[in-house]
Amino acid sequence: MRFERIFSIVKKETREFLKDKIGLITTILVPVSMMLIFGFGLKLDVKKVPIGVLDFDKSYLSREIINKISSNGEYFRLKRYFSSYREVDEALKNSEVRAVVVFPFKFEENFKKGRGTFQTLIDGMFPYRAETIKSYIEAVVLKENLSYFKKKGLKSPVEIKPRYWFNESLNQDYLVAVGTLAVVLAISPAVFSALLIVKEKESGSIYNVYVSPVRKIEYLSGKLLFGFLVSSFNYFVLVILLFFLFKVPFKGSFLLFLLSSLLFILVSVSFGLLLSVFFRSQAAAFIGTVVFTIVPSILYTGFLTPVSSFDSQALVTAHLIPTFYYLRILKALFFKAAPFYLIAPDMLVLLFFFVSIFSLNVILFKKRER
Repeated sequence: MRFERIFSIVKKETREFLKDKIGLITTILVPVSMMLIFGFGLKLDVKKVPIGVLDFDKSYLSREIINKISSNGEYFRLKRYFSSYREVDEALKNSEVRAVVVFPFKFEENFKKGRGTFQTLIDGMFPYRAETIKSYIEAVVLKENLSYFKKKGLKSPVEIKPRYWFNESLNQDYLVAVGTLAVVLAISPAVFSALLIVKEKESGSIYNVYVSPVRKIEYLSGKLLFGFLVSSFNYFVLVILLFFLFKVPFKGSFLLFLLSSLLFILVSVSFGLLLSVFFRSQAAAFIGTVVFTIVPSILYTGFLTPVSSFDSQALVTAHLIPTFYYLRILKALFFKAAPFYLIAPDMLVLLFFFVSIFSLNVILFKKRER
């Protein structure tokens, strides 16, 4: 393998890339746009939930609980009071409210006897949101229980004092921003590198490669290196956004963050080159690469849902996706300040993916001589 041939391919690609002003701007703006759209648009927190109240008891205690719920403006917005279950049913059906708290007759009286129960009717269209709303309301009622014990001079037998480690502020926006970085680096370099070869197939210039003395490993290495350099530049732009716009705190080693990210970019670029073998038009390559990267990277990596909630089939699928390991590295570095020995296994897996995918590229790419 002659390195001067590889560098000549990189120089040629660079000249063409700089001449294509629209392509140049698009290559930089698309990853940034994705980062901004996902980072600011995707919210995992359940906040400002519209709720209603059906109070048959109309007691001091029911009013106190209602006040506690409605005063928590960050999580709840009290929309209206109901007078019947029929009104409640209509409001839930037309999504006027997402939950209704129902206090039965003699609620306060039964509460003082230790048998106080009330009902929460929750829109279960989105199970995650429904469970979160249920937990919020239960937390408010538990707090009111403790307050009642204190007023009576009684002490609760159990007192919970939670302390949160790793993302102590419980800020979901940090998690979304870090996850978005992983998703963008899975998609953008793959799409960019896939188009590098497909556009030559489309224009017919690929035949110049077929009849040239350049070996296919040299040709693919040149494409890989060029795609890696452009994607690395985009990576640094995204990191600037991550730290200065989204203000995500970082606890780990920046060197490990850099090395693991560059390794993942190599994996992503190699995957794009692999997909380019099977496509002959840029439109097909673009759509195919997006489908093969964005769907697995969002659904099977722990970006939106915890990996612990996956069933066995989904868990097996997750371990076949490079983004799963990269996102796990990011979470460990950003939130846990993980040392090298904890993330080394995941970095080795990424290295294995890179070597395997690039080797497959060399095997499948046919340098036909005419």
